[in-house]
Amino acid sequence: MEFQQFNEESARLYKEDDGLYRRLARHFGLSDSAFWILYTLEATSKPVTQAELSGWLFLSKQTINSGLKQLEQDGLIRLSAGPGRKKYLQLTDTGRALAGRTVQPVLDLEERAFLAMTPEEQDSFLRLTRRHLELMLRESEFILNTPQEE
Repeated sequence: MEFQQFNEESARLYKEDDGLYRRLARHFGLSDSAFWILYTLEATSKPVTQAELSGWLFLSKQTINSGLKQLEQDGLIRLSAGPGRKKYLQLTDTGRALAGRTVQPVLDLEERAFLAMTPEEQDSFLRLTRRHLELMLRESEFILNTPQEE
């Protein structure tokens, strides 16, 4: 396979995957950030800090802050004090009910898709995805460590 073919197909698959989650969020009447925040809180089943959430979602702090602010105003999440200055995000009862109607069906479909693969396919998928990311990170070091000209 030529690189151009690989690149086009890889980009198409990535965009199609991303588009599926956008469609699911819209179907449930959620913004992308609200969907992913609810998804993370439902999937982890435990309170998380805003920093942890940001690290898992790879969204900007501003995007996460606006999503959190809206979810808090809607009574779907609450902040609770933790050790030190940490504040933990938790779903309220209303938030848990919404997550149960929205992101839980998505988690369920992800699990069904996972279980439809053989153990070898599951392993290969993760191994190859991890390998590609490792190679991309290694190759990106030169660009990321080179100052930009103005």
